[in-house]
Amino acid sequence: MARKLRADDLFGLRFVSDPQVSPDGRTAAAVVTSVVLGERGAEPRYRSRIHLFTLPVAAKLARQGKGGWPRPLLGEGQVFTRSEYRDTSPRFSPDGRHLAFLSVRTEGERPQLYVIPLEGGEARRLTDYAAGVQEFAWHPSGQEVYFLSRGSDEDDRSERGHPLRVTRMRYRGDNEGYYPPTRANLYVARLSGEIEMVKAQSERAQSLTFGPDPDVLYLIRPGGEADESDFRADVVALDLERGSERVVVTGLRGLQGVSPSPDGETLAVTAAHREEVVSHAGVLLFDARRDRQRHEGGRLISGDADVSPAEAGDSRYGAYPNKATWTKLESGEPALLVNAHVDGVTGLGLLGLDGSLQRLQAGGEPRAVTAFALAPGGSAVFVAESPVHPGELWYRDSFGLEARLSGVNDAWCAELQLHAPEGPLQANGHGVRYWAVRPRRARRDRAAVLQVHGGPHTAYGNGFVFEFQVLASHGYAVLYGNPRGSTGLGHDFAANVLGDYGGEDAQDVLDIADAGLAALGTPKAPLHLTGGSYGGFMTNWLVGVTDRFRSAVSQRSISNWTSMYGTSDIGPSFVERELGANPWGDFDALWRQSPLRNAANVRTPLLLIHSEHDWRCPIEQAEQFFSALKRIGQAEVELLRFPDEGHELSRSGRPDRRLLRLNAIVDWFEAHP
Repeated sequence: MARKLRADDLFGLRFVSDPQVSPDGRTAAAVVTSVVLGERGAEPRYRSRIHLFTLPVAAKLARQGKGGWPRPLLGEGQVFTRSEYRDTSPRFSPDGRHLAFLSVRTEGERPQLYVIPLEGGEARRLTDYAAGVQEFAWHPSGQEVYFLSRGSDEDDRSERGHPLRVTRMRYRGDNEGYYPPTRANLYVARLSGEIEMVKAQSERAQSLTFGPDPDVLYLIRPGGEADESDFRADVVALDLERGSERVVVTGLRGLQGVSPSPDGETLAVTAAHREEVVSHAGVLLFDARRDRQRHEGGRLISGDADVSPAEAGDSRYGAYPNKATWTKLESGEPALLVNAHVDGVTGLGLLGLDGSLQRLQAGGEPRAVTAFALAPGGSAVFVAESPVHPGELWYRDSFGLEARLSGVNDAWCAELQLHAPEGPLQANGHGVRYWAVRPRRARRDRAAVLQVHGGPHTAYGNGFVFEFQVLASHGYAVLYGNPRGSTGLGHDFAANVLGDYGGEDAQDVLDIADAGLAALGTPKAPLHLTGGSYGGFMTNWLVGVTDRFRSAVSQRSISNWTSMYGTSDIGPSFVERELGANPWGDFDALWRQSPLRNAANVRTPLLLIHSEHDWRCPIEQAEQFFSALKRIGQAEVELLRFPDEGHELSRSGRPDRRLLRLNAIVDWFEAHP
């Protein structure tokens, strides 16, 4: 019999990520990460291993049982690597004989490049750099691997007690820390063991990609400091035979990936579909033979669809590739396989070059696709999750039939009482949707928790959120939805919030609360509030303009846009485009949208949770709000600081700290009935 979920059941979750397919289409690889509980006082940590799955010759149609998913075909698959720490980034060689991957074999080591024969044998280490390997790509010959590394130049400034000389606007990044003084170099490693530098100082290069021409390697890198601080980058083609390079596309904001067409004449580029930072990701086509093309020189084929999934979830760990990949329609016409977030649902789709989008969904239980890889012949593997099932690996054949491959979380799900939401429901007349989770056994006071997502340009939907399950297991109803500013409902809906944070978006959040409590039949029940990042901003904002919440927990929040501008790793670009001002040009516009402005009105008991190494929403934001509320003395307030964690504490922080955070949220609500 299933039991009530506890917060420490987090340690039993397993996270499936980075799906890949072999060139012959017979085998899939994925990374499976689990939590390893510490022995003799050691802290819990993550362990990642690569699993292989033999793909079915013909997938059985996914027949959904009532309230559940189809049974998995392969369970855990074959555990192919057995590191006690981290094996990640599996990539099949083009000839299908080897698997390359990054591995961390000892505590504190940087990732190194390994290759292992697929037919069996020991993994062979190709690199031994103190700085480790950032990323890599197989050469089409299958005999060489190109990779990025800073080589032996470690960043030891702090150990030597040296000061940090800052000359660039973006000198640190969340989850990265301070950027090292040197840039990555591009190398080539041959299977024979030889390593050669190809290009020095590659200016924060990433996304190494080969097309049909084995002498051309594409990569993404910022054109300079101004582009880097403004989230712009170039697509660069390196001619490996001549040793030359050319900039094919320049100055694209939000540039995420490049996919050369099979004939090499067209580049499908995933980037912001408009020049605004609020713009979601689109697919643009560029002529691969031309140089220095700008955004307006590309042809947007994805329309208002978002091809960079943004459905929120807190049970993912690792890499989740969603690169638009060339394939064909049934008619034989070229198309791209994408993961599109449209009308609130994220799933695979075939994007025609004429802009048509064919959604690929076999039906059954709602789900969110979080990553995919195309297989030969038009089939694909993908990772998908639902509100009551963490992510698993799936297979879709070229006829549209689907099968679930993995079941690494099935035993976990069967053991626990999980709560499926009701919805989506309409909160108001502006297209705002929400969901409601009813607990199996409600609290005596029928209390509910209102959750606000981050971004704001993300969205709630069919993702698995462990935090919601924890709250429901304690008897709280959970309400969550997508106020204006969220993605998945078109550009205009997402752009509504620009220059008016705390305006119509705040009213939408309150409308979700009213509609949700009414739908639950408890319009006067106690209501608690929480959210992180933008959700933390909204929590801080709402407690300053209304007293309707019994208590609130503000996480990784924003309280003062005037200081956020200069302290966040994305501050100048984000604040100028989202809030519509900078501190010296229109201070009043930023102050008008800052929760700190309303601190004297706060009466709601407030817990502020923040990580000390959060560079996205720096901890000074929580410190300012905490100090003001303590000084004013009209509201109970506490500040919970997590050491050695960044903005991603709730999703990928150290497991024991994630548990402490969950318990702190529940304890705060229970202390304020």
